[in-house]
Amino acid sequence: MTAATLAPNRAAAMFAAGLPIDLAAHRLAMLRFARRKIRDDDLAEDAVQDALVAALASRSSFQGRSALRTWLIGILNHKIQDVFRRESRYVRAAPAPDEDPSAGQAPGLVAAAIETSAQDDPAHLVQQRRMHDALLREVEALPRALREVFVMQVIDGRITSEVCAALGITEANCWVRLHRARKRLSERLGDHLR
Repeated sequence: MTAATLAPNRAAAMFAAGLPIDLAAHRLAMLRFARRKIRDDDLAEDAVQDALVAALASRSSFQGRSALRTWLIGILNHKIQDVFRRESRYVRAAPAPDEDPSAGQAPGLVAAAIETSAQDDPAHLVQQRRMHDALLREVEALPRALREVFVMQVIDGRITSEVCAALGITEANCWVRLHRARKRLSERLGDHLR
């Protein structure tokens, strides 16, 4: 008998109790949801797999206040956000296949040449140093709760689950704090960014 044919509360109770339950019945709905959000089949599949693994690992935290599928989709939504954050850390070094190849010839060499000439420019060095000092001052001026999340996640590069465990906060609270910290920094550093 599959989870889809069981009464929702019974399936949820079985899942929370650790009894065998067919998660494949929910996998297709999760995959459709992920594909609508991500629009990349491989990344969507990875997010669904990560969500299912996370659900199995934390099955005891499922309290049955919602349908099992709703809970799974909620976990999946967080995993999709992780995919976007992870993918946004990478910068494309070459033009995409649909772009004009002549427009991006040797992007790595061009970027290296620009960076080298910028490093030799004393005005650029002064501007870079001022920005660095201003950023440090503003990070230190953040309220403690925002500063801790920002430093651990952005500067130290720790993953969300580590930050949450270290600070004893939920993932949602972590991302709210990070958003507020970034917003405050962008407002206060606006003059340096222009």
